[in-house]
Amino acid sequence: MRRVMPLVAIVLGTLGALPAHAEGEADESTDQLVLLNAANGLGNLGQIDRLRRVLDQRGLLRKLPTQLEAALDGRSVLVHDIEAIKEAYGDTDFATALKIIEQDEDRILKGIASGDPIPALAELSEWRGLIHAAMHKDEEAVAWFRAAYRFNPAWSLEKKYASPSMVSLVKQARREVSQLGKLRIDADPEDATVRVDGGAAQPLGDKLQLPIGYHFVVVSAPNHVSWADLVEIHEGKTEKLPIKLDKADKADRAATLIDATVTAAPGKARLREGKRLLANIEGGRRMLVIEDGNADHVTLRLYDIDTKKVSKPLMLENNMSSASITRLVNAALDPDNMVSASSVLVIDRTTQPKVYERWYFWVGVAAVAVGGFAGYQYMTREPTAVRF
Repeated sequence: MRRVMPLVAIVLGTLGALPAHAEGEADESTDQLVLLNAANGLGNLGQIDRLRRVLDQRGLLRKLPTQLEAALDGRSVLVHDIEAIKEAYGDTDFATALKIIEQDEDRILKGIASGDPIPALAELSEWRGLIHAAMHKDEEAVAWFRAAYRFNPAWSLEKKYASPSMVSLVKQARREVSQLGKLRIDADPEDATVRVDGGAAQPLGDKLQLPIGYHFVVVSAPNHVSWADLVEIHEGKTEKLPIKLDKADKADRAATLIDATVTAAPGKARLREGKRLLANIEGGRRMLVIEDGNADHVTLRLYDIDTKKVSKPLMLENNMSSASITRLVNAALDPDNMVSASSVLVIDRTTQPKVYERWYFWVGVAAVAVGGFAGYQYMTREPTAVRF
């Protein structure tokens, strides 16, 4: 049985006094931070790890349970070992590649409560398909490519692997099968609901009829820890799953609130959701949110629960020194750099906005461009995939 924890954010908590530091480091302060990653598609763990390390060295980082930290900074729903998978695949060491994939799947499914696992699961399904195709197991390859499509309808095969034979298998996978099987879930508690392949939650009752192959199944209930797994459905057979959900503790409840904070609009709405989240994190009164990022930088914003204010956007370049990062965070803590949460959008739009600050503009364009590719991507993606 696998436990699910959605995630993605960096939260700051006000705790005990900080130690004095050498010149260029953080001044003595009473503020500790909990890190939250709300950026869309920030898959570079190196940036997050470096920021976390600097904050920890300066006494600015709030210590949290490892699983909760992974949910907050987004690592629990990221593929950690993609380079190792590629290397094993290139060396035709398929057994090792499949073992690494399985390990990543297990970790992602356990951390699903606080983030969107769909992109990672689709990517791992793609690799399973590539590996089985290389092993001349075409039927299994098609099944995994089809799973990638089920998990993420926008998925496409990486171009460098798109040989004619591989493209042919992917085309087969695009067509849903007509053969059906059934899924029966006996869950405790009885008011649990189920979601299949990222679809809408539905009550547990009669057997679910599903196309054969692999499906992403999540079982949830109020005040309980969700369960998630990849389930294979066979033609004419019923897959039975007896599931007992564990009671949620405070850390579990915090994890389930991460998605609401991440997907909330920056400013007042995110501050409101952040307050609920931090209420489940001992000592947490501030959150430092990664609101955008790419290979060159991350953009941060500090949210202060007590003053109901937020900082102006702060850019953290990859080549910044540790002292510079510390000064950047201290600048966010400066009251003169804080503004009313309700004025965030007005201020950001009246300055010279960078690309990351134009999120709402581009969503508006996507909504108008009916039938356009951008519109399709924004309007069909899961809510947990929308980031500021």
